Amino acid sequence: MTFSGTAAAGVYKNGNGAAAADKVFSVYSGIDINIAASATADNGMTFSATTDMGAGSIPDIADKELDAQTDDLTAPEVKIGYNGVTIELQSEGVDDYYDGDLNNYDIGVTGSFGDLSYGLALETDRDEGAVTGSTASDDSDYSVTVGYKMAGVSVTVNSNQTTGGDKTALILGYTMGDLALKVTADNKGSAKDVTTIAATYTAGPAKITLSGANDKDNNSNKNNRQSWDMSVAYTTGAYTINASTNESDAWEADVAYDLGGGAKMNVATDSNDTVIAGVSFAF
Repeated sequence: MTFSGTAAAGVYKNGNGAAAADKVFSVYSGIDINIAASATADNGMTFSATTDMGAGSIPDIADKELDAQTDDLTAPEVKIGYNGVTIELQSEGVDDYYDGDLNNYDIGVTGSFGDLSYGLALETDRDEGAVTGSTASDDSDYSVTVGYKMAGVSVTVNSNQTTGGDKTALILGYTMGDLALKVTADNKGSAKDVTTIAATYTAGPAKITLSGANDKDNNSNKNNRQSWDMSVAYTTGAYTINASTNESDAWEADVAYDLGGGAKMNVATDSNDTVIAGVSFAF
């Protein structure tokens, strides 16, 4: 059995839709402890179980929010592996393959044959598995993914069956040296289809990503604008800097400094006037 986790403390100002009176600095502290156990049978079958517990809050730098940590142990994720096939069992804990938003399945099966990979997620109780705040049209019994990679080219099909219509995304990727291209053709069921094109270029310690989508009929952007995103990630020495913006001028900027020994400092802010500043360490 192994134990690992993260502890963090600092100051936080919530700018994500908070009322003016709530946009003040507060102090946060938290700890998240991960517990893992594994065993191997005589026939080569593997078993593993993972769970976690915690207290307080730990910052989510990407989403600019604090994630509350539960005091009690959560229901464990159990995995059984044999001959390249892995079965995952966790009530409402298996991720949706289509876009990751539902996250409400109970059984997952993944595996690969050479360059071909696959995954299947199944819901055993639709009423319990409905996405929070959803309607009956969002209920889903299964999600599936199939992928193939060869010589810098990747093809992935992600699908999600829902009572409101099946949703399928075809993702084509190509990597040529420092340039990576990705095209996603997304059939959103009853909503209009969306095509997204993204390019990532790595120039030494910097990684630049540009993407755009013909989604003006599927979003809430001002003036009916199509979405686009631009981000830069830069690492030099102990510093990691991330900055991004989009069609709505919703920018973010994060700086992390590696203190060594698993410890680091973080400073993050965004166009909503959210601020996170603190230290954390992994153990």
